[in-house]
Amino acid sequence: MKLSLLSENLSQALSDTSRFVASKIQLPILSHILFSTDQGRLKLSATNLELGINYWLGAKIETEGSFCLPAKEITEFVSYLPTGKLDFALKDKTLLTLTSDKTESHFACLPATDFPAIPSLDEKTALEIDLSLLTQAINEVVFAAATDDSRPILTAILCTFTTNELRLVATDGFRLSLKTIKLTTPLTLDSEAVNLLIPARSLSEVVKLAKGNGKIKIGLTKDSHQVVFVLENSEIVSRLIDGEFPDFNRIIPQESVVKIYLNKEEFAQAIRQSSVFARESANVVKFTVKKDSLELSANAPQIGQNKVSLEAKIEGEPLEIAFNYRFVSDFLAICQGEEIVIELNEALSPGLFRDQTDPDLTHIIMPVRIQD
Repeated sequence: MKLSLLSENLSQALSDTSRFVASKIQLPILSHILFSTDQGRLKLSATNLELGINYWLGAKIETEGSFCLPAKEITEFVSYLPTGKLDFALKDKTLLTLTSDKTESHFACLPATDFPAIPSLDEKTALEIDLSLLTQAINEVVFAAATDDSRPILTAILCTFTTNELRLVATDGFRLSLKTIKLTTPLTLDSEAVNLLIPARSLSEVVKLAKGNGKIKIGLTKDSHQVVFVLENSEIVSRLIDGEFPDFNRIIPQESVVKIYLNKEEFAQAIRQSSVFARESANVVKFTVKKDSLELSANAPQIGQNKVSLEAKIEGEPLEIAFNYRFVSDFLAICQGEEIVIELNEALSPGLFRDQTDPDLTHIIMPVRIQD
């Protein structure tokens, strides 16, 4: 195998690909990246057996071939190289020589045959949607998924495809985010709806690799156990999570007795101020709904207490309710509009948070019991 390419392009490719290498090594080969030539380009592959990637980049190929290199070492080494041409030469399938303007280095390789196969997309199942719409929707729900593996189903995002819509739902049991995308091009489906439980981490990686405003192709592998995302120069293959996603419709309030209209920036600033005290007291901020204002208060015995009064348009009766400020901050971070609406019922009923400019986004936060 013999090829040449630009070191800066390889460094970026290795940075993206190395995130898919197994952190807990079950097999030595999983700590490696597979390099292989593919139709005039260099392909890098990595997997932890749950999430995998194929990444293509331009190269001048003189002779075909493939080999595996340890991900950590090759990624670090290439990042230290100056920009410019980098030559690859493989000898006896076990020794790779890397040559740049002032450097010659040799890496021991493992054979490509040791690397596990990464399954490909079954074109019969492929669907195409706008990339920018998908990445925005993922960003608006992914933070609400659980990061604790004790309930694997909650680490997934429920993606429901219908002919004209894609709905994404994530919840960690304390909050829920739901986003509906109206598809500009109708999908052709074999059934009324297609439900996929995709790990939140996998969708986060799709966002990190997404570039431009084109289309993204989504489909299943031939055994239907994995989902494939095909981007311009890469494809991500992720396992699907088995199980029954919670019936989220049960906790979405159908009506409310109190509505609070707030300026987003003023509300966000008040939450930040309250967080200084709330961090020392289980992250709890109390919301006191008054006639024409909302008062936020936080109390930490070892530090002190804080109250912030916000002008607000209030519809309904006075109410006291408390929320984890971190959950409120996460919601505010994804809002694009200038006005936020909070819909409430009782002190222990879920709160509905909305961005006035995005009617297709629904966010629910469970309240915290107020201690006397």
